[in-house]
Amino acid sequence: MACPAVPKMGEAPVGEMSMSGEMYVSALRSSGDLGGVFEFDGETGYFYLYDQNRRDRQRIVADIHILSGQPDFTESDVEVRWDGREEMVGLLIRGRLWAAFGGGEKFGGDYRANGQPEIPGSVLSAFESKQ
Repeated sequence: MACPAVPKMGEAPVGEMSMSGEMYVSALRSSGDLGGVFEFDGETGYFYLYDQNRRDRQRIVADIHILSGQPDFTESDVEVRWDGREEMVGLLIRGRLWAAFGGGEKFGGDYRANGQPEIPGSVLSAFESKQ
């Protein structure tokens, strides 16, 4: 199966939920090279860093496990967003940053209802400054 393309800058981020509970939400950096993608297949959710310049089957360059099992949120609660400098891309669930990629590092993951993400303050502040 080929990796889906992330929408181009200016296009609305993709956000879909099928009858089986699948979700797909993404955001592309303005330069068009990297994208952040949250995908939930009905059983497991991952946040991916995509490199648009690679071949289809090689576009995923990093991943963070978000959850297994049924989420307590819907697609409308999920946002994928770049920080103001477009150096980090983050996954927000109900407005809270749960995972991020930046500077070759991965942060967060393992979503838990009523839990707290394990993300350094410097990463959290980068996303708080861009609302």
